[in-house]
Amino acid sequence: MKSLKVLACAACLVGTISGVGFAKDVQTIAGSMAVPNNVTVVSASKTNTRDFVEKQIKQNPSKNMAMNMMVEDVFKNFGTTFDVYQLQGTDKTGQKDAFVVAVDVKQIAQQVAKDKANDPMFMAAMAALDKGQIDPVTEQLMLGAVNKQIPTTTTVVPLNDPKRYANLKTRSGKLLIKPRTLTVENAEQVHPVAGTKYQTYAASSRLLYADGDGQTPLYANAAFVLKPGKPVLYVGVTTDVQRDYFKTIFDNAFKSIK
Repeated sequence: MKSLKVLACAACLVGTISGVGFAKDVQTIAGSMAVPNNVTVVSASKTNTRDFVEKQIKQNPSKNMAMNMMVEDVFKNFGTTFDVYQLQGTDKTGQKDAFVVAVDVKQIAQQVAKDKANDPMFMAAMAALDKGQIDPVTEQLMLGAVNKQIPTTTTVVPLNDPKRYANLKTRSGKLLIKPRTLTVENAEQVHPVAGTKYQTYAASSRLLYADGDGQTPLYANAAFVLKPGKPVLYVGVTTDVQRDYFKTIFDNAFKSIK
């Protein structure tokens, strides 16, 4: 009887562990990444998002024809060149939501900077992305240059210029186009991530988006995964109140990409 009880308890324990463990792989444009079993991941490219965007472009085309063509061209590769993933999880406080945007940096760079295709610096950058590896000297130079641009204190970044629209007002005298800002706080320096299959660099920050009508506290966690021939930038975004829940999930997911 005692042995049966031990077996029963062991079975319960195994079931509990498998229910909460990090045992689920989901596919992304650069390969699979691991997320907890209790987190659901939905890829936008596997929904009707592409059809919706193409319909909107046809019904409400931009005056910039080049922009229309670029958006249409990009969406032809939706699910391979870029994708958006919705993450949903739960804890004792309720449902948690986040989004991860994945972009193939090499493909986007080649589409956006076609006029620089023969530029030596651009060609060298593309070659490095093809190789999927940055040598230690170049790495230090790159990190030094990038991290100099990252605020070390709380910084407000203007997203538009209110002075340009100062004369555009409603009949009641309110500004028609309100100032938009992004406050960067607790920004982490870009750093190499150890224990990954591909050379990977990561950083994160708390953000506050303000548009004149309200403020939205956010948390962003990004990783640049140098998969040879397909380097992908991942950016995870959630509300600041859900930061503690998703930080570890983002960190482990980006680190696990293979």
